[in-house]
Amino acid sequence: MRLSVILGLLLPLLSVGQDIFPYEAFLKTFEENHPAFEISKANIGQSEATLLSSRGVFDPTFSMSSNNKTLDGKQYYMEQNPELKWQTPYGLRIKAGNDYNVGSFLNTEVTPGNLSYMGLELPVLKGLLIDQDRATRKQAQIMISQSTEEQRNYLNDVYLEAIEHYWQWAASYQIYALLLNQEGNAQRRLQITKVGFTNGAKSRADTVEASLQVQNIGLLQQEAFIEFRTKSIALSAFLWNDQGDPYLLRPDLRPETMPEKLILVDTEELVLQSRLNHPKLASYRFKLDGLAVERLLNRQSVLPTLDLKYNVLGKDYFFVESAVNPYLRNNYKFGFDFKIPLLLREGRGKFQKTKFKILETNLLQKQTTWSIENKVREWGTATVLLDRQLRTAGQLARNYEFMLQNEELKFNQGSSSLFLIISRENKLINARQKVLKVNLKYIKAYYKQRWAAGLLAPPPA
Repeated sequence: MRLSVILGLLLPLLSVGQDIFPYEAFLKTFEENHPAFEISKANIGQSEATLLSSRGVFDPTFSMSSNNKTLDGKQYYMEQNPELKWQTPYGLRIKAGNDYNVGSFLNTEVTPGNLSYMGLELPVLKGLLIDQDRATRKQAQIMISQSTEEQRNYLNDVYLEAIEHYWQWAASYQIYALLLNQEGNAQRRLQITKVGFTNGAKSRADTVEASLQVQNIGLLQQEAFIEFRTKSIALSAFLWNDQGDPYLLRPDLRPETMPEKLILVDTEELVLQSRLNHPKLASYRFKLDGLAVERLLNRQSVLPTLDLKYNVLGKDYFFVESAVNPYLRNNYKFGFDFKIPLLLREGRGKFQKTKFKILETNLLQKQTTWSIENKVREWGTATVLLDRQLRTAGQLARNYEFMLQNEELKFNQGSSSLFLIISRENKLINARQKVLKVNLKYIKAYYKQRWAAGLLAPPPA
């Protein structure tokens, strides 16, 4: 069991570094196959389906009613009424049909025989500018745009998470590679010290000192390797193949080297871009557009209902002549429906509620805008300061490297000790690790500033 575990650790260790998995290749794989993008498309598809459903109310409809009664061999009545109706997107309702009525006991209001008609219904007060059906359709159209921005905001977060995992993997590899190299240097020093001890030039304490350094760096290297493998597995959460299945990162892959210098953009320029393009702010704008439709609808709800109805009538399918009859003198059916709530409390309440919803959304939009702008500035400041810290840490590491080389030179001349060399080496290892950790913070701050500005996710197509 122990042998299999050791081999499981050693085989990736021997093969690591064979192939590079570049950052751009990782992003391409992530964008092409990660289910977050399919989830985003599915959510937008739901909004498009809602729009399609809302348009259904404007579909023309055909209806047919038929009533027939006979008793004791006598036909009381037979009534048939095929009718075609269309609710237009502009409030006007159109219908056309035919009444066929025969029998001995027809209702006196019913016209015997064939009666063709074509009618119009038009709301002239409440419902003229907008009604519930038209409002639902407009809000469904807006919802598609709002849903698109909400999915962009979701992808903006997923992008940040994926990018951070890649560079954490890269940092863990570079720390592991650093310690692996330092372990090799310590091994060579130990071998030289052992030869010197055999020749009488070095003491046994020197060999023990050199051996302790090998063990110390080896322990650090093993911890770094575990961290590297852990980060590799964590990165696999963003790796999916063409068939939609997740897979583990190959152990022989290594990341590209972390960049020590990135192209910085002026913070205030990013602040301006965030105001214009941040998906969360765009989502608020579309939400306000939807509330504007609701406000118009509720404003209409305080108006009285007055629907005008006019039907052109014609016997035996010939109603064209009636349609051109001037001044509604013959062959028509005309009426109106009027209704007004005396206190208008329902309409006034709905309108006031919408006003408060708009006020709330405006305040939330303003608060969110200020929060986003401050985050952009916050991460911009962090990026600039970490850039300076990275240069300082790099200079510090170079100075420690010079001190180690100088100490080794003095040791070869007999004026120093192995203890001082190892002390210098440990400080150099710590300094180089510090450089890599600061470099990771610098890269993360750089991308977090773009995340704060809402620029990681691709713009809508």
